[in-house]
Amino acid sequence: MIPTMKKRIKNVKRKKSQPKDDNYLLQIGKGERLYKFYYFRPMAGRREHFEYRILTKEKTNRMFEMVSYNFKIVSGVPQKSSVTRVPEISKSQLEDIIQNVVRKTNTGPDEFEELDLSMFSTIDEQLESLKQHDRVDTMYIM
Repeated sequence: MIPTMKKRIKNVKRKKSQPKDDNYLLQIGKGERLYKFYYFRPMAGRREHFEYRILTKEKTNRMFEMVSYNFKIVSGVPQKSSVTRVPEISKSQLEDIIQNVVRKTNTGPDEFEELDLSMFSTIDEQLESLKQHDRVDTMYIM
């Protein structure tokens, strides 16, 4: 029997934070690297530029950290809300969560983007790739 996403999330520590309290969503420490960024862009929210984003990094202990949040642009101002941080999660748990989000939200291929940064060996190369994909958001990554 495969555990549900709800049970998986209960097994890891979560920290909800308000955007005002957390200027940077993902802090990269020495030896850590970005892993993958996931963007869910439902057709219904495209007019408001709504996205559900999941940012991940690989920690030095080979575990991952995950931050998810809602993103939209209101009157030209980017806003984030519903920030959830999972400070330590295994690769298989992360993959299960992504698959569950895709399945439970009926996300189609044109509504989902996975940006794999794991192929780059340095943070500088990863940031350069983000810039090339117009995905760098330095106000959320430190």
